[in-house]
Amino acid sequence: MLSRLSFKSVALVLVVSASAVQAVFDCSQVVDGESLNMTALAGPHVVQTSRNTPPSTTITQFTFDLCASLQPQVGVPANQQCAAGTQVCGIQTITLEGQTPVVAEVIPVSGDLNGAAAANVAERRVGANTAQKGQSAVGVTLVGGQWGDVEAMQTAIKFVCDPTISDATPDPATLQSTGSDTAGLKFVSWDEMTLKLQWDTAVVCDQALVRAAQENDNNQPQETPTASSTAYRIVKYILVGILLFAGAYFGATAISNYRKGARGTGLLPSSETVTDVPYVARDFFRKIGSGFSRSDSSRDGYAVF
Repeated sequence: MLSRLSFKSVALVLVVSASAVQAVFDCSQVVDGESLNMTALAGPHVVQTSRNTPPSTTITQFTFDLCASLQPQVGVPANQQCAAGTQVCGIQTITLEGQTPVVAEVIPVSGDLNGAAAANVAERRVGANTAQKGQSAVGVTLVGGQWGDVEAMQTAIKFVCDPTISDATPDPATLQSTGSDTAGLKFVSWDEMTLKLQWDTAVVCDQALVRAAQENDNNQPQETPTASSTAYRIVKYILVGILLFAGAYFGATAISNYRKGARGTGLLPSSETVTDVPYVARDFFRKIGSGFSRSDSSRDGYAVF
């Protein structure tokens, strides 16, 4: 078994005491002299799963805090939220079309529900803080859940190294689309006894790998204009201008010839006219330039008193 864990590069396996009474998980443990700092993942996080249960829709939403007990929700009736000391709380609602959701189940999946203290048990399998991208680094099991006739509920969270996910700030806007309010956090399964989650995060990675990922992001080339790209844009604009000018010229000539009674190919400018186009354009721009020059010098015949 140990060799299999080593093959998967599992850095740590943390198992909380299997008794129903359990203290809150310690996010800054020291295991065999090596620290496991997961405090960056603290705070309430939410995952949810939904089922089509005609004529209703059933949604089960799990809220948990890896490092502390959940705080009571202000304005929510006591019978619609988990008891004090709960660390992982499941709320199941049933919604009929056009009606307000009804809370059907309130499930304290894990936590220190009786207020008693017990030490967490941590067992290190291989060297800590050495996980590479995609490797399962830490397994955390939170127990203590009690609900109805069930007294052995638990939450199993598998932490997987992903050096590109360093932000664990919840974003409620993503909950409906992804089933989670935190990047990298995923719902796996729930069988009414064990809630399974997976959390991809840089917190459990080899820190050298995380620094390399951050440096790679910082060193991404910024798009800056070069001489060649500037010249390309200038040529592009000139060509577009020429095409627009030619289109307008041919259109105006066709209309003029049509009014004179021409039809078919007679609407097109003659070959002599087409040959004269560059000279006409040159004279046109010169006239515009000289007009600005005269305007600046003569002020269009007005004198300043």
